[in-house]
Amino acid sequence: MAGCRVPWSSDLYLSASKTIKSRRGRPPGTDGEATRRIILDVALQQFAELGFSSATLSKVAELAGITPSAMYYYYDSKSALFEAVFFDVAPKQWKTIGPMVEDSSSVREVLETLFRSRGGQRPPYVSKFMASMPTVAKLHPEFSHLLKARAEFQAEWFSLIAKMGVDNGEFEGFTIDEATEVIRTIVIGWFFERYLVGEDRDSSIEPLLKAFDRIIGR
Repeated sequence: MAGCRVPWSSDLYLSASKTIKSRRGRPPGTDGEATRRIILDVALQQFAELGFSSATLSKVAELAGITPSAMYYYYDSKSALFEAVFFDVAPKQWKTIGPMVEDSSSVREVLETLFRSRGGQRPPYVSKFMASMPTVAKLHPEFSHLLKARAEFQAEWFSLIAKMGVDNGEFEGFTIDEATEVIRTIVIGWFFERYLVGEDRDSSIEPLLKAFDRIIGR
């Protein structure tokens, strides 16, 4: 889909970043941004492996090579750190879909590329963190806005793919909103099942593409 505009949700990240307040000064003799990068990477691993409830700021600080008290310069609570990790990884995850859309001429081609590439290469723990985030948000109401942000990230990309399908006739008779929901259900459903089941779920790619062909009347 040459020339399509690839959407980007940096405004979501900037808005969320403003809510993450620091309480203490940066430890002397440290590179603040480099340390913040290490903290986010360590926290991603801890949240993905242990879950939000079991992960602790003190352990993140230990693995990041800083003191627990120094952690409060960067993130004043575990909730703030979890939110920061989400807005660090979510835009990057969805941005990987961009080249797939630009290089494809049909929705079916996008879906097949997504499934066979497993959504593109991702850093370790990203898939596990993103798959568990909705459950965390349901159990902890302070993260309800993350579900909204997640839906907005999805809608940006899926509506772009849906518009392609409506314009080229694949989704003839569908509105863009209707086509968006079909694509969202297919993609998110498959990736979540693959996260739970593992590589065995790859055997469902061909049947799923056949089902899509039926939907669009091929």
